[in-house]
Amino acid sequence: MRTRLAAAAALTLLAGLAAAPASASTVPSSVAAQPSSAGDCRLPAAVDGLGSGFPADEQALPATGTLKAALLFVDFEDHPASAGSLDEAGANLASGVEYLERVSGGRLDVTTTSSDGWVRMPEPSTSYPFERGLSYEDHVRYIGDAIAAADDAFDFSDVDVVWVTATKEAPNITYSPTTNFLDVTADGSHLTHAVTFGYDQWRWGGLVLAHESGHTLGLPDLYLFEAPPDDPGNWHAAVGGWDLMGLISGAGPEYFAWHRWQLGWLDDAQVVCADPRRATTALLRPVAGSGEAAPWEDAMVVYRLSETRAVVVENRQPAGYDDGIGASGALVYTVDASVPSGEGPVRVVDSTPGSPDGLDDAPFAPGSSWTEPTTGAVLSFRRGPADTVRVVVTP
Repeated sequence: MRTRLAAAAALTLLAGLAAAPASASTVPSSVAAQPSSAGDCRLPAAVDGLGSGFPADEQALPATGTLKAALLFVDFEDHPASAGSLDEAGANLASGVEYLERVSGGRLDVTTTSSDGWVRMPEPSTSYPFERGLSYEDHVRYIGDAIAAADDAFDFSDVDVVWVTATKEAPNITYSPTTNFLDVTADGSHLTHAVTFGYDQWRWGGLVLAHESGHTLGLPDLYLFEAPPDDPGNWHAAVGGWDLMGLISGAGPEYFAWHRWQLGWLDDAQVVCADPRRATTALLRPVAGSGEAAPWEDAMVVYRLSETRAVVVENRQPAGYDDGIGASGALVYTVDASVPSGEGPVRVVDSTPGSPDGLDDAPFAPGSSWTEPTTGAVLSFRRGPADTVRVVVTP
């Protein structure tokens, strides 16, 4: 969702065009001069705030270990929660916690402490202007009011992130913004990260929690804040439904392998950094389940193009959260660490451009190949044993 607070001043919607592709001459000398290791393909962070470089945004919460969340259920004098609705509200978000723990391969453990009942907000729901462009001040006021209203019965002294979920009876709390710059103190704890779940949670369920949590961990929005001029209305022209940080309701909401690596959910040993001087071969197991893979099993191939850009190949099969995809095989995309959230830091390469399915049938089938346009490197894809995909990168 278009909800990041990039600074303590305001929640700003970024717009613009992605950076132009780098030329082959910009391949870093450090990459070309020595054998390739995973570290050679790790793009350094090149934007302020949420991005696709390493390390993740300095304001991000750690993505491994234990994440301690406070879940506050709030209602309003003009929209009181209906009797018996507390369990429904909690259950609607529960699958988001399961998603984070499952996709991380157990490297992230989310512990949630919930308010005992509905917390009545001090102002009516209409006093909180939830529309696109919600200001930082209004957002923090909403979260701060919820924390203050719950404080007498809730201990915030050991909390990493605050989740505020509104009653289903308040549809004007429309969407679910996130801030990594909360700056509220309660029970002696300086609270910096919060997500407010609005009415859209009833359409997306727990996936909205997992998407917004991705931002608190440092991941950018992968849908476009501004649709392409030649494709108006297509805010998902960059990655389609191939990552939860793009189209939440997409058929393939697994996190990209690149972002799993960025978060520490994949080990360097699972990353094949293609050698720019000779052919590189990898046998990729499906991204779904890669967190439980053996350390020597390949999860992704990276072919670095410049200081900020790389091509990535991963294997998408109908398993895990990808069980609804209509096409499988080698998914190819570019990552540009210099492109901000919402402007296309990741762009999927479509193996069937012009098809009526858009990017839904983007993966390359076994027996096909693709030529990277700026370097001329050829990426070939073959069927491997079981559900694996064999990738050969020939510079």
